[in-house]
Amino acid sequence: MQKVEPNQAVRLLYPRLTVLVTTVNPAGEANAAPYSWIAPVSFVPPMLYLGIQRRETLTVKNIRRTKEFVVNVVTKDWADKAIACEAKIPDKVEKSGITLRESRKVKAPSALEAKIVLECTLKDIIETGQADHFLVIGEIVHAEKDESMQDSEIVLHNTGSSFFLPGEKLELERRK
Repeated sequence: MQKVEPNQAVRLLYPRLTVLVTTVNPAGEANAAPYSWIAPVSFVPPMLYLGIQRRETLTVKNIRRTKEFVVNVVTKDWADKAIACEAKIPDKVEKSGITLRESRKVKAPSALEAKIVLECTLKDIIETGQADHFLVIGEIVHAEKDESMQDSEIVLHNTGSSFFLPGEKLELERRK
């Protein structure tokens, strides 16, 4: 085994789900940004967390103000558009080619291209000590999935500009 420096150890936890988080500000202006630090945290109520850089990004500002956001799971067919939303440029959503649509339960829009959509209300934003990321905890209040979607379409993030698509499925017996 090769030694890995502790500050590099989190890079060993991959691949991670790639999502596009959509938000809206109180004036109704939409924002979208890709993230890959996401995981479920509760079945009842259904909740997830997002790890977002610990600075007041537009995503964090909008979530703080409106208490809502949407997690759009990125698939291969629109991954380039989702990642283009990482740019810090005016009108990035429009320039990315993503089409936003009205969500069912929250004011934040959803990406029309998304085959899995999780509409969330904010439960908490945790700032842990000196950690360089906020933990944004959201309750899923509405979810949708395109029944034709295949697991092999979901984009997983490795690091930097390296991404994966799921490969072989493995079934293991669990003893509870």
